[in-house]
Amino acid sequence: MVARPVGITILGGLVALAALILFLMSLASFIATLAFLIPFPSQAGTFAWNGLLFFVISVVLGIAGAGLLRMRVWAWGMAILVALVTLVYVGYNAFVGPGAVLTLPGALTLALVGAVLVYLLGVSRSFRRAQPAM
Repeated sequence: MVARPVGITILGGLVALAALILFLMSLASFIATLAFLIPFPSQAGTFAWNGLLFFVISVVLGIAGAGLLRMRVWAWGMAILVALVTLVYVGYNAFVGPGAVLTLPGALTLALVGAVLVYLLGVSRSFRRAQPAM
């Protein structure tokens, strides 16, 4: 059995924590939907869609976090894909998009996601080893 790198344990735990936080946000959005349903029906639809979106993302993140903790190759691929999409999105908004200004949060996001991407590429061999049957 291949030992799981400490960084993957931390990353998997953080992804699972993000899934939990987004799940709680989806519950809050659904509760806000119920609170706004009668007095402000047009606002209730927005809260409902946000709640649904947060719920779907939390499920995907939960699956990805569990996959990273179990050292599944598909979870590594999903993490690489998310890091690349995040880099493109933040980079586009910072350098090309409307307003095109690099803010401190944008620079920190680029640096952190870039470091995660480099780390994931560095530990790719740990995911490529023979996986035990489920």
